Amino acid sequence: MSENYLAIANIPIQKWGGLYSEEEALNIGTIFQDLNKPFFAAESVLGDKTPIASNAKSQTMPNEQAEREALMTKINQTGFFLDDLTLYLDTHENDTQALSLYHEKVTEYAQYRQQFAQNFYPLTRLCVPYCNNDTEITFCMQKGPMPWEGACV
Repeated sequence: MSENYLAIANIPIQKWGGLYSEEEALNIGTIFQDLNKPFFAAESVLGDKTPIASNAKSQTMPNEQAEREALMTKINQTGFFLDDLTLYLDTHENDTQALSLYHEKVTEYAQYRQQFAQNFYPLTRLCVPYCNNDTEITFCMQKGPMPWEGACV
């Protein structure tokens, strides 16, 4: 193999900029407005603005199911926000604004998962302690659907 170089990469360092809300970020695919570079052919498809995740309640859905799905949507939105923020912090570990937002979102994410476990069922084994009451300690994983059932019922 020869010592010739075929290409030299020039990758600009991402700067902290405007952020999308949690709902917008999950629907767009990034929390950073500067990274939203939609493919021009997809603009006609994205024109309807149908959200992937929405807090809108269905009229035919039972109230408890609507509450469950709304809380699950918040968990998904916050989790996505945290994942994207973590990728940014991988290369900007000293950014105090990003670190502050990260700690805020981690706390919010934990609160949503705790609330879900207390009101419905645990989403992970780490949520099991939250679904127990003061008088009885149980292993409550069987309260919710199995992961392969793919439902929020």
